[in-house]
Amino acid sequence: MSVTASLIDGSDGPSVRALLDDARRLEDSQPTHARALVQRARVLARAHRDEAGEAEALYRLAGGSYAAGEPHDAFGIALESRDLAHKCGATVVEVWALNLVGIIHYNAGNFSEALASTLRALELYRTTDHRVDEGNVLNTLAVIYHSLGDLDRAIVTYEAALTANKGLDRPGMDAIALANMAKVRFERNENLLAVSLGESALELAREHGPAYVPDILARLAGAYASLSALDRAAVCVDDADAIIAERAARHAELPPSSTIAVRLARAKVLIAMGEPEAATVCYEQAVFLANEASLPEASLQAHQELAELYKKLGRFEEALAHQEARFEVNKELFNRGTDLRIKTLQIAHDTDAARHQAEILRLRTGELEALVEGRTGELERYHVEAFQQLADLADHPEAGATRHTLRVGELAGAIALELDEDRAWARRLAKAARLHDIGKVAVPESIRLKAGPLTAEEMEVVKTHTTVGHEILSGSESPLLQLAAEIALNHHERWDGAGYPNGLRGADIPISGRIVTVADVFDALVSVRTYKGAWTAEEAIRYIVDASGKRFEPQVVEAFVRVILRRDPTLLARLRSPATASPLSER
Repeated sequence: MSVTASLIDGSDGPSVRALLDDARRLEDSQPTHARALVQRARVLARAHRDEAGEAEALYRLAGGSYAAGEPHDAFGIALESRDLAHKCGATVVEVWALNLVGIIHYNAGNFSEALASTLRALELYRTTDHRVDEGNVLNTLAVIYHSLGDLDRAIVTYEAALTANKGLDRPGMDAIALANMAKVRFERNENLLAVSLGESALELAREHGPAYVPDILARLAGAYASLSALDRAAVCVDDADAIIAERAARHAELPPSSTIAVRLARAKVLIAMGEPEAATVCYEQAVFLANEASLPEASLQAHQELAELYKKLGRFEEALAHQEARFEVNKELFNRGTDLRIKTLQIAHDTDAARHQAEILRLRTGELEALVEGRTGELERYHVEAFQQLADLADHPEAGATRHTLRVGELAGAIALELDEDRAWARRLAKAARLHDIGKVAVPESIRLKAGPLTAEEMEVVKTHTTVGHEILSGSESPLLQLAAEIALNHHERWDGAGYPNGLRGADIPISGRIVTVADVFDALVSVRTYKGAWTAEEAIRYIVDASGKRFEPQVVEAFVRVILRRDPTLLARLRSPATASPLSER
């Protein structure tokens, strides 16, 4: 059996391999027919217990769903392909699936998850003797680095992709890598180098990747316009428009994203030529095309650039209308990322839960009730550990783990004991409190890791982490996870009723939320964040004491102070010294 699919010998009709090869040849020209062939291949592979063949069929189905604009379906199928390929040792198929999972995460704005999946794909791929796809994986990785703003690493990775493709006769992939490198150089205002790379990409693409030519021409036009080579810039967009029209005439239309890129490029050229009114028409066309094709990223760019142009032209009402439309698109992008993050968690959770429940059922059948009870506890622990990893990622995605969640849980448990709460409940609180910020996985990294102050719009996005966290954790029969869901929802409510998401006041806030908010704020204040330095312990204590009766319940604050002073009695003397002002910088 090969790493991609085994051949089915002795059967009537085509083999799994033949069906998959036929589907691959037809996926661009006849996608519906190709999908039907892949479905047949999957059924045939399953009938013959060909797990590698089934894994590849699943990967092809995931790719088809993604190309058809169904990222959620594609994501679930790609994970199924990844897991089946891993189980049967089909490493190359596992790499393909991991790469696709990374691409879907990337397009949903989940850059940390995209980076982790693609790095894993590259690591696995290098354990095989397969070399054809390394450049493709490296290109995906470079695009992610580019979007994360790590331009130096993006360039190095694009160059590695070109090196990996040497001797493989993949000029189409080289054209993509060169075009992407040109884009990075353009963003760094290295326009001469951008033009050189773009022209090299164009030469390759004209012969080996004609579908990419309009996009490359659009990027070249922007670089030439920045160099004031306006005649050459105009020729680039004219050529791109001619190619789009020619392909449309023979019913071989390009993706809408290509047409939008050319419209945006022509608008920039017209602005450089002193024709801003004509540029507004191109921008409006780009907005229309992006909305028609449901391409929110392109719509976002078009609205932003058009709003800026209308503002320069003194057409302020139109500028405001496009800024408002841009805000709506931002919400759509946020919701898309949120949906995919939650779906990721649900798929992983459901898969592992099903595996554990099946084991429990097996034990029940064998009348091993004591072991079943132990396995049930193991299932709960497994869920908590999985959620803990997700919560850590939400708090500090660069490192993949942090001590903040553990410290908040430990301090919350100590405060509960100081308040004479039941000891078993306090232990449960200490574990559940670790998941208080799990909903932040739905907050885009551009907001989570922002170094400066948040805008009002960004703060509203941050606030959704309470309800999203509750949604992720609720529904379980586990008392620990029920408590964690309660904490996630309520740990930003305030004693005076000015908190969120529900504006609860006083004793209407569950005691778990009243305790965890104090522990969370204290640890956040004394920790370094991208947007603030660390406060001293006495500064943080003073802030919490000053907010007693307003933000925090007085009894909880008193218990907190007793716990902290018992841990470090030297703090008492420092607290009695004159206070120094510190700006509030915790989120």
